[in-house]
Amino acid sequence: MMTGLALGTCDLALGPGAPEWVQLWPVGPVNGCRGRSWDLADPAALVVAFQSGGVDLPADFEHQNDPTEAKLKGPVPAAGWIMALRAGAGLWGRAQVDRDGG
Repeated sequence: MMTGLALGTCDLALGPGAPEWVQLWPVGPVNGCRGRSWDLADPAALVVAFQSGGVDLPADFEHQNDPTEAKLKGPVPAAGWIMALRAGAGLWGRAQVDRDGG
């Protein structure tokens, strides 16, 4: 059993006192906003891919980093960074808030 974990959602600001680990996705099919859907069948495979990529993931506002045109207009501010992933009851990320002031 995993302990010391908390559930986070995309509309919660990460700030002082925020949990270190937040659940990014549950296992199984999910229907999201804007008609998006996905099925996280193998969270461990995403952890391996993340670790082999060697890059931290930005936690941006309103998915601003998704459309290519947004990146061409200038920097996309990040609320924080996902520094590590782990599989459990879904996919969990270890978040660091606003490193480097960005």
